[in-house]
Amino acid sequence: YFYTANAKTSGLAALIKDYTISASSTFLINKEGVGSINYQILEQEGKQVSENYVIDINSKSGTVMSSLTKTQPKVITWKVKKGNVVDPLSLFLALSYNLKDKPNQSEFSYQVADGKSVEQQYYKKTENQIVSVDNQTFNAIKVERINSENNNMQAYFLSEYRYLPVIIKMTKGSKKYRYEIKDFKASEVRRLQVSF
Repeated sequence: YFYTANAKTSGLAALIKDYTISASSTFLINKEGVGSINYQILEQEGKQVSENYVIDINSKSGTVMSSLTKTQPKVITWKVKKGNVVDPLSLFLALSYNLKDKPNQSEFSYQVADGKSVEQQYYKKTENQIVSVDNQTFNAIKVERINSENNNMQAYFLSEYRYLPVIIKMTKGSKKYRYEIKDFKASEVRRLQVSF
């Protein structure tokens, strides 16, 4: 499977800083869940590249290898534990998959490779969280990263829409980000034929 995401600053924030992110993930789904094969990200502030990483992931051999990019001037290889490895983009698909496939489980852990490192990350599920998206109110499942000081994440998933993540809040050091689905049309989401 192939998954892409693009984001940019909008509204008043765009007047202050022009910031864009383009990311793609190639992944598979096996008996263990979602596993990444390749991940690429390009972040730009104005016309300057601030981050650019490309990694290839081979869970069977237990390796993650970077490719040469503007911000990654040398090839790095990481050894990983047995099992699937996800990237920052496929992480949300892995969470959606596990929320659907393991509804009674309240904590999840993943090996996450982002081009700078590979780390074990832990997440906790909290149900019955009210969120507002595109002037509509929903009962969501909140998943938040635990045991992390300067790199936090909260994501809100809608179970009635195949565990679609509709709001993602992230803190990376001193920077805070909020990603929210735009132009959400519940009738169109119901017609999606997505299944794991």
